[in-house]
Amino acid sequence: MRPRVAAFALAASLLASACTVNDPVATIHTPDAGAGGPVPEDWAAHCANSGPPLLLGDPGAGPLLCSGQLAESLFRRAACTCEGLSLSAPFLADAFRSSAGPYAPGGTGGDVGVNGALSANDRVRVGGALQVGGASGLQLSSPLSVGGSLDSNGPLTGPGASATVSGDARVNGDVALASLTVGGVLTVPSEFTPGPAQAAELRREPVAPVVPCACDAASRFDPAALIAHHSRDNDNAAIGLDPARLEDVTGEAVLELPCGRFLLTRVAGTGHATLRIRGRTALFIPGGVNLVEALTVDVQPPGELDLFVSGGFVVSGQLTLGSTALPSRVRVYVAGTEALDISAGSTLAGNLYAPQAQLNLSGNAEVFGALFVRHLEASGAVQVHHDADVLDAGAACPAG
Repeated sequence: MRPRVAAFALAASLLASACTVNDPVATIHTPDAGAGGPVPEDWAAHCANSGPPLLLGDPGAGPLLCSGQLAESLFRRAACTCEGLSLSAPFLADAFRSSAGPYAPGGTGGDVGVNGALSANDRVRVGGALQVGGASGLQLSSPLSVGGSLDSNGPLTGPGASATVSGDARVNGDVALASLTVGGVLTVPSEFTPGPAQAAELRREPVAPVVPCACDAASRFDPAALIAHHSRDNDNAAIGLDPARLEDVTGEAVLELPCGRFLLTRVAGTGHATLRIRGRTALFIPGGVNLVEALTVDVQPPGELDLFVSGGFVVSGQLTLGSTALPSRVRVYVAGTEALDISAGSTLAGNLYAPQAQLNLSGNAEVFGALFVRHLEASGAVQVHHDADVLDAGAACPAG
């Protein structure tokens, strides 16, 4: 028997004109127009993908937040961890630009930041810069290669391991490796030994400490306030969307959303939920995601999705997040400390921001986009392909 399909979808004609001034059904409530009022020209341009990305927040509480600038500021690296990073299998970080074509191995870039120590029992390859903020530095059992610069607040240890750095290296500790090759300048304070290092130049001077990832309470972004505000101020009424639509998913449930800001109280159940995004969309889920079978987030041009979640994010089955061809178009912001569990075989093609949560990856994991998490736990090899297009996400945002 075919599974039951429960679909909430707008007609193609409505999607094509979801934010036009002349379509009363799809009139969007914005900070500049009351519910049922005309859509201002800048909002129509936004929905036509020619204006600034979504402006979020409470206009009465201060300046609105441009979603493009938010993404650009938070996803500057392929991976950022607020604690240490311990790897038992190979790790790769590199970069590409989806606007120039699909991912191909060997691209330059793909920075990595680790606020704690980095411990690796297998090969580590970072295509861009590597910054390690922990006082214990790097502990290596296998080769390390860094395509950019290396900054370490502690020593480089691993008597049988080698490291190659294409750019400059700054090490605030002893270099105790089998070999270290630095293409640029190696800086080691005079009280430490540079070991068997080879570099274009060796400098014996102090090394400034680094804190790669902005994780403390004063500097990190907290999605909770945005989720709370848009739980009240959203565009559900404009399209007749019941916020409880996906609270009990059985079989298959499909929800297609146009341009706008929408609320789902919770996404949960034993079935398979699919979100189809074809416009510039922000979705707020204060009650979290907890699905047994699967979750598919299908974002196709000109669609973009900014997803804000609190209350946990658990998909026991397969997660398909975004498209590997266009990962910069999907941004996920998670509030709270609940762990994020991603099963083997899932597709992660987007940018994940969860600075207070642990991300658990089962099996070998390939991520297209970026990870910013408190702690990363992986049972297999990890590859992160940073879509550098996200670094230009704020280009269309208002100045100031």
